[in-house]
Amino acid sequence: MYINIGDRREVFWDDYLIDESQTTAKLTPHRPEKKEIVYDQNTLWQMIGISYPQCIKWNGEYYMYYISAMPCEERKEFLQDFNKDKKRLNIVCLMKGKDLLHLDRPNLGLYEIGGSTDNNIILMQCCKGDIEEEFDNFFVFVDENPACPADEKIKAIAQMVNRKKRFPGFRELWCYTSSDGIHFKLGWKISGGDEPYAGLFDSQNTVHYDKKEGVYKLYVRGLHMNYGPAVSAMTDGLITNDMLGALAEDGIRDIRYMESKDFRNWSIPEFLKYNDELDYPMYTNLVQKYERAPHMYIGIPTRYVERKEWGKNFEQLGGQENVRIRKERMKRSPRHGLAITDAIFMCSRDGKTWNRFHDAFIGAELEHAYNWSYGDAYIMYNLIETPCAYPSEETELSILAEERSGESAKVLCRYTIRKDGFASYHADHEVSTLVTKPFIFKGTELSINFATSALGYIYIDVLDETGKPFEGFHSCELFGNSLDRTVYFGDSSDVSKLVGRPVRLRFTMCSADLYSMIFR
Repeated sequence: MYINIGDRREVFWDDYLIDESQTTAKLTPHRPEKKEIVYDQNTLWQMIGISYPQCIKWNGEYYMYYISAMPCEERKEFLQDFNKDKKRLNIVCLMKGKDLLHLDRPNLGLYEIGGSTDNNIILMQCCKGDIEEEFDNFFVFVDENPACPADEKIKAIAQMVNRKKRFPGFRELWCYTSSDGIHFKLGWKISGGDEPYAGLFDSQNTVHYDKKEGVYKLYVRGLHMNYGPAVSAMTDGLITNDMLGALAEDGIRDIRYMESKDFRNWSIPEFLKYNDELDYPMYTNLVQKYERAPHMYIGIPTRYVERKEWGKNFEQLGGQENVRIRKERMKRSPRHGLAITDAIFMCSRDGKTWNRFHDAFIGAELEHAYNWSYGDAYIMYNLIETPCAYPSEETELSILAEERSGESAKVLCRYTIRKDGFASYHADHEVSTLVTKPFIFKGTELSINFATSALGYIYIDVLDETGKPFEGFHSCELFGNSLDRTVYFGDSSDVSKLVGRPVRLRFTMCSADLYSMIFR
């Protein structure tokens, strides 16, 4: 049975297409390049902080949603239940515009703050009896299901708190619906409450509609232990009262998968599987389809690492201002000063089994006053294509990440990465090879996304399934740095006579990276 890649783009982020027995090039992750601060407290309307930025494309404009908060000590009608302790309300805000990097704050006039409705708030946290709309992790997406009613075309999901129930059952996941991305109404409960297999939902949960499979795919926060009194929850999903203390102290935050055909009836959350045996906490997930290769999923989860005690290294980490902020945060909870977060990259072909890279994708940078802390590397959901810096005429992918997490006035900083550039098969100055498994394709020419040094090169040979070269299919020398380089075999790029025949490709590489390829 041969792999049929058709005319889809194949990215070199995993070993799916690789004959490892004949490949010496190394699978290598890449970090994005840090650029400028795009939005700060002077450009974002906010009261207390910003968190979980996310972006959708709707009616030709970008809509960026984010969570902020406002004090409510003077608003007695809001001082119920959860808000009595925090004395603040979560709010959902919106910015929009034609260009991701120049979004404006619309004057929506929906809520009065300080005697004025001149703000961009679309929702404000409130209590309805025993149910509290918390908005701590409000997530918005465009429903691409062709059967979706027009007034539900934009959906959101958010954690609710049921004050009558104990941990973990007090957390429920609900949906909201909208026709315009501004006016949302409360919909129905998706999961949680008394369901024994439900997730915890207490970070950004993400969902999208998979047009090819015809199902909604939802990725939610869970919590487990692989030892001690709560180990049975790894298999049966049940969390009993005697487990609660152990879970709260030593539980490992995880990501779980659910699916639904109608957005109302959902499967039991199941653990994701990984290409490794490590078990460390992941706080968010940012799972999404990769548009240039829509058979691929990517995730950029925030990784959570909590030291258990203060030590001499903390006294030096990031300098005295960092130490001051960290100690101030520990007054609220010790983990707020002892925990550190960064982000990693992972990819999948089915959305359930993931190839995970352990090096930091964003975060873990040279220390300064506001990094190496709990809240680093919370990243905006969605990758946005933006122009490369002049004089290049190509485009790249922009990523916005929260920074200065120790302050209430966070900023959003832009990072960029080349298209398909999350990982590559890499050869250093020693000549290496990459050989594929047998596959069939359709198309008339081959294009690759690659980069070499001035010294480097790539040659490509087309082989039959046994490894014997096809006559006339040894490429010219390929060098440079291109997202889309047509491969010539002699004077011709035409490969149409090999369509439908099992082939292998052999890449002979020196000082080079191979990111993706496509037949078209």
